Order: sequence, then C-alpha cells, then structure tokens
Amino acid sequence: MINSKFHHVAKGVCMGLLAITSLSSYAIENGQHDYMHRNVGGVGFDIDGPANPTPPLGLCSGFVISDWAFVTAAHCIITPGPFAQSWAVTLEPGTPESPVIMPGIFTGANVFDFPMLVETIDAIAVHLHPDFDPGSMTLDVAVLEFPPGTFKVRPVRLAGQYYLDELDIQGVLNLRPVGLVGYGAQALTNEGYVMPGYRSRGFSLVSDITDDQLFLRPTDVFDARLMPGDSGSPQFISGRAVSLTSTVEQQRLDIPEVLDFLAPFIE
Repeated sequence: MINSKFHHVAKGVCMGLLAITSLSSYAIENGQHDYMHRNVGGVGFDIDGPANPTPPLGLCSGFVISDWAFVTAAHCIITPGPFAQSWAVTLEPGTPESPVIMPGIFTGANVFDFPMLVETIDAIAVHLHPDFDPGSMTLDVAVLEFPPGTFKVRPVRLAGQYYLDELDIQGVLNLRPVGLVGYGAQALTNEGYVMPGYRSRGFSLVSDITDDQLFLRPTDVFDARLMPGDSGSPQFISGRAVSLTSTVEQQRLDIPEVLDFLAPFIE
C-alpha cells in the first residue's frame, strides 16, 4: 500500500520543530550525499495508521533483502512503544534541497518532530528477532514485511557465515574500508543532533569484533561516523552487508543466529 499523506497535515502533531534553513551536503558525519544505494531506505512509524492523515515520522534506516522484506534494528521498533500503529519505508534518497524527512534538531525527546515528506510504503507485518534483548541489545534485528513484489531494486547482499572472522584470520579485517549508508544526523551541536533528512554514505575501518558485534574506528582517511537516525542501516565490506547499526556497536549479520532468522525472508 502506498502512503500518500504529505507533510502539511503534520503541523498540528509535530510541534516544536527547530527547522534548519541551511544544511551542508553531509549527513553521516564526514560522509556525503548518497544516490548509489537504492536498496537502503528510511524507516518511519505512523501514529494513526496508514488510512489516516498524519504522515509517518522518520526514525531509523534499513535495507531491502528481498522484494518483500526490509531489515532494520529491533530497537527501532520498540522505541515508539504504543505510539506506533504501523510502519512505513521510503527508498527515496532525498537531497539537501529536497529532504525526504523533515530536517531539524534532534534532542532525544522530540522524536515526533520529523514527519516524512514523501510517499512511503506501508508494512503489513513486523518481525522482531525472537531472542532480541533490549537490555543488552543482543540480536538487535527486525524485519518489516511487505506484499510480494513491493521492492523493485536489487536486494542487499548479505555476508556469508563468519565472514568477518575469516577476514580476521587472514589478517585483513582492520584494513578493509567499511561502507556506511543511512539517513541519520550529520553533526552534534549544543542544541542537539542536526538531522538533514536525506541519505548519506561514508567509510570507516573495523576496530574489533566480538561474537556478535562489530566496532568501527574512524581514521584520518576513512573518517565517517554513524549517528542517531542511522540505526538499522547496513555496513558493507566488499559489497556485502556485514552488520547493521545498533547503538555504540554494530550488530553482526554474518552469525548463524541472524542469518537463520533472515533466511525465510530471502527465500
């Protein structure tokens, strides 16, 4: 179902928005505007359901894994709590001049201030990883389900089982650039995080891995950083999604617990 509710109806709900009148071309900190990743999208939640006038509110990022399934972080789904009546996605990249989510300053307490400004696609079901732990953020993965044939883009390619461990054994894990793509903030100011409302990309490097997490380390050359709003977005090594943005660390996608959960949505 295509959601065609535009932002002008949101003014009565999204009060207190601090609009940004002039934005640079960066969103992921030290990144650049992204047209390339057509299978990475923005995620929003709807407070009155798809049949009612309020548009979805931008919250997180995510990516397509089949023509009917879209992956994001599980913590994105539980964050709005009872306010989320339904979920929606856009694959539009947006631009600094034409954002897909209302730009503004995110303070941590004004999640309702960022309506989506474009047509969105409404999910028909939400699936949290059954072993997701919101306390430890273990297995922070969720899938938004859509009707078959919804997405007309090539799905994101997932890394194979223990791909990161193989790179580590080869001694090259810390040398491979990690691609970052998402709809998150571009900077932290005294007022809060600057949310530009469009998709950006950049590169970082791997700092470390654990059994289920990946840690990044910006350098002088690969200096992009993930920010609020990038949650659920994928990280790529050699074109394969190896993790998604969780909190400080990234949730590994190349472990059996995640690959087994995602497999039914790819087949």
